[in-house]
Amino acid sequence: MRRTLLLALLLPLALSAGSAFAGNAAWSGLSPGDQAVLRPVEKQWEELPGHTRARLLRLARRYQDLDPQQQTRVRQRLADWARLTPEQREQARRNFENLQRLSPEHRERVRRQWLEQAPTAEDAAAP
Repeated sequence: MRRTLLLALLLPLALSAGSAFAGNAAWSGLSPGDQAVLRPVEKQWEELPGHTRARLLRLARRYQDLDPQQQTRVRQRLADWARLTPEQREQARRNFENLQRLSPEHRERVRRQWLEQAPTAEDAAAP
């Protein structure tokens, strides 16, 4: 009983320590597979906060289990994020945080409005 209780108390600590350690990994310390997935953010890797690195590493490690459509989406989102300036990234984070504070109904209305206003592939191809 004591051992189970101790394990239950220490397991979250051990897991978070592993995540923190992963978040401190230098680019050269990543596996070739992780580097391949995270290549769009290679230039920014050393400046990323540890929690962001850990989150990206978790994503890279799940990547092979995603279906092809999800993999394409991940690659596109990473490339889009890498092209943003630091100010644009910060604004995107603030927008996301503000969106999370909304009620689910309000969030859905905002999502629908955004989709109605978002340019389509046809719009982008037009001269």
